[in-house]
Amino acid sequence: MKKIFIILSVILGLQSCSEKALDVDYKDVTTPFVPAADDHSEEAELRRSFNAEHGSYLLFNDTLQHVALGRDVNGNMQYFTELIDITYEIGSSSASNNKYSYTIIPTIERKRQAIEYMEEYILPHLTGKLKPFSWFLADKITRDFIGSLSSPYAVAGQRTIAVATNVLPKLSEAQKVQYTRQIMNSIIGKLASDNASAFKEFTAVSSAYYGGSFSAPATNAENTDILAKAGFICRGQDDFKSEANGLYPSEDLDLQAYARMIAANTRETVLAKYADYPLVLRKYEIAYNVLTSLGYKE
Repeated sequence: MKKIFIILSVILGLQSCSEKALDVDYKDVTTPFVPAADDHSEEAELRRSFNAEHGSYLLFNDTLQHVALGRDVNGNMQYFTELIDITYEIGSSSASNNKYSYTIIPTIERKRQAIEYMEEYILPHLTGKLKPFSWFLADKITRDFIGSLSSPYAVAGQRTIAVATNVLPKLSEAQKVQYTRQIMNSIIGKLASDNASAFKEFTAVSSAYYGGSFSAPATNAENTDILAKAGFICRGQDDFKSEANGLYPSEDLDLQAYARMIAANTRETVLAKYADYPLVLRKYEIAYNVLTSLGYKE
């Protein structure tokens, strides 16, 4: 469920005093992603220009809305505050174990540099239907998975893709190319999953196996061989969302694994690695053709 933080001490006691309460637009989903009409700051102009040129909204902060509602009976201002929840999925009833927090890019110059990096290294790979609704350029991203902390390069959600930019000033051109591969590997699976209806021919190849199981072999190599013969390049997950031998993956895991393989490897590498597995190569060709038709470019 989307996280909306509403700070109200006495909701029924709100009244208009010297300040008029502002209207919060709950219907127009784009409203929180664009700068206010009267905001003519340098950052606001960067965001408008980015959207006009690339067709995706641009964020530098995870606070989408912070709107004054009015004063309560004690004279204290009350606010409606909405933070972007990157784990939110429309229609999903389950909560994610991943919690994300962010630090903000500290200067306007660093924000300009982050945009330049995106325009040169990331955006050329994602055109057409693979363009995200918005990009959130953060300084650092921290993932908290049940108390275990990590710093992902990027995280893809339904409404935005967050990208960590704190390392960019330290990277050489060659290192930026490698960093781009890591970011693409982090986000391409989700982008493919969001367009799953386009991959029906792909999922039809191994549809008889999805979510199934087999007798777990003695070694990981044997497990990999069994999966590859059925057209899979990843293992399935158990009830705790952990990969395990003896399990075929779901449709979504299968599709995301192929999308990541496409983004991370050349065609020559894939053809050589899976030369003995015709179903893998068949699915690779289908997934590659669909992904490129959606707008992916190497």
